[in-house]
Amino acid sequence: MRIVALEPHQQLRPYVLSYRMVEDEQGKFAGTPIWTCPEPVGVLSANFGKRSYHESGEIHPKVGLLGVQTQTRKWISQPETLFVMAILSVPGMMTLFPDIGQDSADNLLDVSGLWGEQRTETFWRALPHAWQLNDMKNAMDSWLLTLLSAVPISVRERRLQLHQALTSNRRIDAVCEHLGMTPRTLQREFQRHLGVSPKQVMNLHRLQRSVRAAERPVQEFADQAHEIRTWRRYLRRTPGGYRPEDRSVLAEAFAASGQRTNLDPTIFYL
Repeated sequence: MRIVALEPHQQLRPYVLSYRMVEDEQGKFAGTPIWTCPEPVGVLSANFGKRSYHESGEIHPKVGLLGVQTQTRKWISQPETLFVMAILSVPGMMTLFPDIGQDSADNLLDVSGLWGEQRTETFWRALPHAWQLNDMKNAMDSWLLTLLSAVPISVRERRLQLHQALTSNRRIDAVCEHLGMTPRTLQREFQRHLGVSPKQVMNLHRLQRSVRAAERPVQEFADQAHEIRTWRRYLRRTPGGYRPEDRSVLAEAFAASGQRTNLDPTIFYL
């Protein structure tokens, strides 16, 4: 299993946390259930090898978009795996894939339903179908920069401000006062683009930091009881029942790829 992290174009960094190339040609993980972690990110993926499938048996699309997850997701890989992922931040989902929150939250969409078959095929064919890292980075950059350029700068800046305010550990009413909007307007904005509430986004950020901190004390939550409740809600386990040494090999490989490049702190795999 190889996982390599690639840094997106500087202009994309607020919207695209990283690209990840994943390859398992020998099928080391084929047939093994793989769990993903609830996170405040989206994932655009393009598959070039045998596609993995959901625990329900549904094969993943050739080009897929995974929305913000509020629950763990189990899927199974196949031999001859090769795919690339663009890990999208909350502003990235809201800006590059707007107005699909009700469909994308906790769901893996076939991008052809968003872009149409022809455009999706053009995107897929524009990517190198082999382990060509620089070519892959350049191709992904080119496509996503085109999407970004179609969005007015004022809209981009507003969505960045929304997210920055939510991650500042302020209360929702304080966030709204800072942004000059009502709580109802903020709620509608997040439901429209992400399908989740601002409160859920804040909780998912806290959960992510808590999982990364593992057994160390965490100040993200008001108290330990709040932290335990959040873990149970999103992960169906408690902090005491999770140990870093119990993480899957795939989770270790994913984390190591990010550490080597000092990129996004996402967990993604458990």
